[in-house]
Amino acid sequence: MEQHVTAYIDRVHSAIDDLPREQLVALGEMLFRAYQNGRQVLTLGNGGSASTASHMAADIGKNTIGANMRRFRILSLNDNMATVSALANDNGYENVFSEQLKNLIQPGDLLIVTSGSGNSPNVLNAIRCAQSHSAEVAGLLGFDGGQAAKLVDLPIVVPSDDYGVVEDVHLMINHIMVDHFKRRLAEDRPWVV
Repeated sequence: MEQHVTAYIDRVHSAIDDLPREQLVALGEMLFRAYQNGRQVLTLGNGGSASTASHMAADIGKNTIGANMRRFRILSLNDNMATVSALANDNGYENVFSEQLKNLIQPGDLLIVTSGSGNSPNVLNAIRCAQSHSAEVAGLLGFDGGQAAKLVDLPIVVPSDDYGVVEDVHLMINHIMVDHFKRRLAEDRPWVV
């Protein structure tokens, strides 16, 4: 067991060491631009990535803003099971996110997709839908980024072919963003309401 623990932690360390720092900075700027302009941020994912998308929406929506400060407008598209299951049943699972985006997405909004493989049809359809409505799209991806890496405006690829490691690092990226905005907005106190 000890050998397994050490090996797994070493794989996580390696993936963290190889993260593209400049792309993390760019994601922070995309989020700040959405905040400054009062645009909404939408997150999504499947399986473990859905959990990360939900976690990101909760953390950025709640944990970044101090008293009397305007909050991020953020929502996870995988959180309403009634909507997801109705769309999957009636329109196909490949459309569960793009159909929601047709109701919500506006020019200048930010979509953050989280996907280990970057090849899930519902994620790819969501990217295309968001971009057709002039929204920005960032991707938290794994493996080689898949098809999503070629479509999104900002691909952040965790260089690992281990889903556990990829998901661990995606969650860490979420916490980096939350920590950054908690400090940045508290110091700058932009747009006090």
